[in-house]
Amino acid sequence: MTLLKNYKSSFILLGGMIIGSLIGAVMGPKATMFMPLANLFLNLLYCCIVPMIFTSLVSAIANMQSTKKLGKILGIMLGLFILTGIIAAVYMLIVTILLNPAKGVNLNLTETMDGGSANADFFAMLTVDDFNLLWSRQNLMALIVFTMIFGIATSSLGEKGKPLVAFFDALSAVIIKVVGYVMYLAPIGLGAFFASLIGEQGSQIAGPLSRALIIFLLASLVYYFVSNTLFALIGGGKAGLAAFWKHIIPPSLTSLGTCSSAATIPTNLIAGKNIGLSNEINNLVIPMGANLHKDGAVLIQILKIVFMCEIFDVNILEPRNLITAIAISVLASCVMGAIPAGGYTGEIFIMSAFGFPAVAMPIMVLIGTITDAPATAINSTGDVGVGMIISRLIEGKGWMKQNLAMEKEEKMITPAKNVKLS
Repeated sequence: MTLLKNYKSSFILLGGMIIGSLIGAVMGPKATMFMPLANLFLNLLYCCIVPMIFTSLVSAIANMQSTKKLGKILGIMLGLFILTGIIAAVYMLIVTILLNPAKGVNLNLTETMDGGSANADFFAMLTVDDFNLLWSRQNLMALIVFTMIFGIATSSLGEKGKPLVAFFDALSAVIIKVVGYVMYLAPIGLGAFFASLIGEQGSQIAGPLSRALIIFLLASLVYYFVSNTLFALIGGGKAGLAAFWKHIIPPSLTSLGTCSSAATIPTNLIAGKNIGLSNEINNLVIPMGANLHKDGAVLIQILKIVFMCEIFDVNILEPRNLITAIAISVLASCVMGAIPAGGYTGEIFIMSAFGFPAVAMPIMVLIGTITDAPATAINSTGDVGVGMIISRLIEGKGWMKQNLAMEKEEKMITPAKNVKLS
C-alpha cells in the first residue's frame, strides 16, 4: 500500500504510455490522429519552461550570499558534466565493440538527405541579437546567461533589490503550481504521443536496425540505473538513494514521452526540490544540464560512430579513432539543442571527423530518432544526480536533511507572515 501511495502518479503516467503504445501498435500509421492531444499537453508544458527558468534562476542567484559560491557551483558542475560524458562514451564503446550493432545489416545507401547546417560555434549559443529572442525555448542557453547576469545585478542592489527578489520567489512558486496543473494532463498527452510514435515508426523499429536498437535499449537501461544509483549514493548516501528513486520517476516518464530535455526541466526542478536540493543548486544545475549534460546523447553518438565504421569498413579500434569518437560524442552532445531532433549537429560532426559520405546521414538520423526516448531519460535524470553530488561537495554530508528541514520550517513560518492582528 505504501508503494502504491508513493508512486500512484507514476503508475498512472506509465499506464497512459503503455496504453498509448498498444494503440499505436494496433492502429499503425492511423494512430497519428492522436497527435493533437499530445501537442495540447506538450505546448502547455513548453510554455512553462522559459518563465520557470527565468524566475527560479533569478530567485536562486539573487538569494545567493556571494558570487564566489556561484563560481564554485559552476566549476564543479561543468567538470562533472564532462567527466560523466567521457565515462558514458567509454562505456558505450565497450558495449558496441563487443556486440557489433551493425552485424548482419545490409543497407542500400543510395538516398541522399539535406542535413542542413550545424551550429558548431558553442559561443553562439550564449547570446541572441534581439531581446525578444530570449523568450524562445530554442535559445535556452542565451536565456540562462542573461538570467544569471540579471540575478547577480539584482543581488548586488542589496536592500533595494529585496522587493524584486521576493517577487521572483513568489512568481517561481506560482509557476511550479502551474506545472503541477499541467501534469494532470500528462497521462493523456504522453499516451497520445506514444500512440503516434509507435504507429508511425513501428516498421522502422522492427526493420534492419532492430539489432542496434535492442543493443542500445539494453545498454541505456543498464546505464540509466547504474549511473543514477551511483550519483545518488555518492551525493546523498542511502537516504539520498531512496529519495532519488522516489521522486525521479515522473521526470523519467516525461522525458521518455516527450523526447525533450527541455520539456523535462519543470518536472526535474520539482523532483530536485522534493529530494532536498537547495534552490541555488537545483535552479542552476537543472536548466544548465538540460543544455550541456547529455550522457544519453553521448551513447547515441557512439552507437552511430561504431555502426557507420562497420558499414564503411573503418577500424574503430585504432587509438586515434577511439579518441576521436570520445571527443566528438561529448562535444556534439553539448552543442545539440535540448529539444526533440535538435538539428543534425551530431551527424555532421561525425561525418566530418571520420570522412563518411553524405549517404550516411539518413541512417544516422534514423538511428538517432528511434533511440531518442531512452537517451533523453538518461540526459534528464542525470542532471538531478549531478546536483546531488554538487550538494555533497559544497554543502557537506548532511545537505539533504538540512535543506529539507529548512524548507519545512519556511512553510510553517510563511502563513504566519500573512496574519493581520486586529
